[in-house]
Amino acid sequence: MHDRKAMMRWSWLIGVGWLACSGGVSAGGAASADAPGQHFDLTSYKLQTPIAKGDSVEEIAQPALHDFAASSFYFDAGSKAMVFECPDNGAPTRGSHFPRSELRDTHEWTFSGQHSLSASLAVAQQPASGNIIVGQIHGNGAGSEALKIRWSKGDVVVGVKTSPGNTEERFPLVHGLALGSRIDYRIAQSDHVVTVTVNGVSKSFTYDHSWDGDTVYFKAGNYLQDNSAKGSVGIVKFYALSSH
Repeated sequence: MHDRKAMMRWSWLIGVGWLACSGGVSAGGAASADAPGQHFDLTSYKLQTPIAKGDSVEEIAQPALHDFAASSFYFDAGSKAMVFECPDNGAPTRGSHFPRSELRDTHEWTFSGQHSLSASLAVAQQPASGNIIVGQIHGNGAGSEALKIRWSKGDVVVGVKTSPGNTEERFPLVHGLALGSRIDYRIAQSDHVVTVTVNGVSKSFTYDHSWDGDTVYFKAGNYLQDNSAKGSVGIVKFYALSSH
């Protein structure tokens, strides 16, 4: 396992250099057996990596994402999981302070009708801060992080902004999980009501009409809440992921 991880890290470094020169996906960074897109339906997603590009980060969009793998994003055959790995010294996206290896749904919607995101995952390793965001509803403007599902040192906490730009309110749903514990979550939006269920525990939130007209989208993966550059790494394994 250690040899495989070393090889994956080496292929990622080679791939980053090739990407920076050509804007494509390198053969070194794309091994079909290790590409999550070969095992999960990622048709509507793009990947945000912890690798700097310009004033933001390298992104892998379709169709390249289908065959893409790297040390920060790969398929683990033993656990049949899509693995997101992020170091605490990774590059942040524009407007953020923290690095991520995270999928961004390219389908955008408003707070009308019905939309949902479901996932089954485990936090295999946490950074020094103990904090990772594993699911989101996110918008396009400042202060538009409508909802976040947070791993916080074994607790699963939902962060909510019922109005754009509000201070996030946090609601613990599940306590005292060990690393590697299964987390099943579902975010179900119906007009202005969003219900979050984590391991069978549910809580609903009503979003006000100041969201009307704004488009939002789902995100899932490993948004590391640590930029300390102390050498710690967060690892999140997704066993299932679907959005509607």
